[in-house]
Amino acid sequence: MAPYTGLMSFSTPIRRCCNLLAALLVCIPVSGHAQMALSQCIETLQRELPRYPNVRPETFTTYTQEAQDLRPRIDKASSTQPEFELQIWDYLARLVDAERISDGQAVLAEQSSALARIAARYGVDPATVVAVLGVESDFGRLQGRHKVIDATLSRACLRLSNQERKAHFFAALWLAQQGFVKPDDFRGSWAGAFGMTQFMPGTHLQFMADGDGDGIIDTLGNMPDALATTANYLKGLGWTDGLPWAIEVSAPPGVTRQHDSSEREHNCLGKAQPSGKCRTLAQWAALGVRRVDGKSPADRQARWPSLESSTSAALLAPAGPDGPAWLLTKNFHAIWQYNRADSYALAIGQLSAALRGDPTQQTPWSNPDAALALSRAGFSQLQTMLRAAGQCAVAVDGYDGPSTREAIRAEEQRRGWSETGQPTILLLDKLRAEPFDSSGRCRTESAAQAVGANGAQQPAR
Repeated sequence: MAPYTGLMSFSTPIRRCCNLLAALLVCIPVSGHAQMALSQCIETLQRELPRYPNVRPETFTTYTQEAQDLRPRIDKASSTQPEFELQIWDYLARLVDAERISDGQAVLAEQSSALARIAARYGVDPATVVAVLGVESDFGRLQGRHKVIDATLSRACLRLSNQERKAHFFAALWLAQQGFVKPDDFRGSWAGAFGMTQFMPGTHLQFMADGDGDGIIDTLGNMPDALATTANYLKGLGWTDGLPWAIEVSAPPGVTRQHDSSEREHNCLGKAQPSGKCRTLAQWAALGVRRVDGKSPADRQARWPSLESSTSAALLAPAGPDGPAWLLTKNFHAIWQYNRADSYALAIGQLSAALRGDPTQQTPWSNPDAALALSRAGFSQLQTMLRAAGQCAVAVDGYDGPSTREAIRAEEQRRGWSETGQPTILLLDKLRAEPFDSSGRCRTESAAQAVGANGAQQPAR
């Protein structure tokens, strides 16, 4: 395949990148031990170069000869992802807050022309793609600090039998080789996701799109390109124009217990016909499920022209029969596939609803712990208090991460509490009540050193 020149038409890169990804995915299984020396793993991967003809041997050598082994960092981070560690009300309180809604509205206004073109081309509404941008990188502010090639190499070396991980590593090499990214800028999450909307290299190759028509695709620094690539990806995951991501409902307790489809049980939404725990809206209505306004979920809504009584939906009640519930559509499933966590998809859905001016969540959480959930502002205050208490590895950035969790556990241990690592209002209030450390235990650490020390979590894709 001829190399890219860096200047291309809008329609060309998708076809060519699909061809490249297919070539990258044609690999033979290689067995290996997860903890072999990094140099040994690199030698093993180097022997696979003939299976990746688009990557030149000198490219492989250049980017692996001084690669950093991120496997310890990846092991630690993958076990503490907030999507799976936090209670869902804590996660949503931090991801769908007043600041993020305000910032998202500003992006909607600033990028209105680009978003209109993107919606017309891909059929994904502006609020949804902007919500992804907000949750993934706080509108471009938090894109990660790890070298993408090092991260994808390390993940591949953790599981050499995983063909997808290796394909992402070789795709990262190709992106750097072809000049799609500058080596110094090619940084992202510990998992290797990069750019404003955090794409893995192989996924980026398949779906990258030019959002402003300048012939250059840059999802690291160009917001229209990041938004267009996101919309293209969601469309590829089955997004349907004119369909809501979900309908908030109330359901009889017995129906909720029997049909709740939390985490992966809503995979039936990806099928052509309702099956498993999926039902049509008409069938849900017959089971006594109602919208929170009391109407049948099968009633037509003018603003959602693709929503019909025959539309397939799955019931999600993440806190059980006494909490909020939603009938999910295939658009929720498209969002879920972005990061494969219900809390993540709910955050995208609720933030997009807020950006459209729709209600976010009308039924409160029944669990009393929900009242202890910290907003992003409250979480930042907690980080400030933790640093004042001497936990200097914590950065005051409002983002969850292993350093903050370790600091919380240390404070819980000091107080004789159970060590949970969970940020709560109770701990914040206790820290507030203590005399502020005027001597500044962390004073010797500069603000520049503190930034990024928290290791804020990034989704793995």
